[in-house]
Amino acid sequence: MKPNFRSLVLIPAFLSLFAGVALADDAAGKTVPAPNRQQWCADNPQKCQEMKTRMQEKCAQDPKRCEEMKGRMAERKAKCDANPEECKKQREQMKSRRAEMRAKCEANPEECKKKREEMRERHKQCRENPDSCRRPGREKTPAGKSGT
Repeated sequence: MKPNFRSLVLIPAFLSLFAGVALADDAAGKTVPAPNRQQWCADNPQKCQEMKTRMQEKCAQDPKRCEEMKGRMAERKAKCDANPEECKKQREQMKSRRAEMRAKCEANPEECKKKREEMRERHKQCRENPDSCRRPGREKTPAGKSGT
């Protein structure tokens, strides 16, 4: 099976974009996980436990999706282990994009809040009906990938 390079690059990019919009509301007062999760959890034990609990609840609600996500994370880790420079480059791009989104949200918090709500609603609709969110020419999901 040939890896779909476009998906490997675009999925993390879109996720970082959406995460940047979702987290940018009042990020100044919030603590978010650092790249070193163990250190972050040691510094923020209550937040760490809350995140673990939330993830366990999500996995209990939809075990299939949880397993798919774990599989994608394992694939991503293997790809990064094989080519760490490419992953480092992508991480830097995501960091700069997140910083850019935070700056925009600090400059215009109401617009950011509106976009965040729109994105959450669209995400909800796509989960309920994945076919309505597919772009033209991408009717079929690559082998081994889910529709969400």
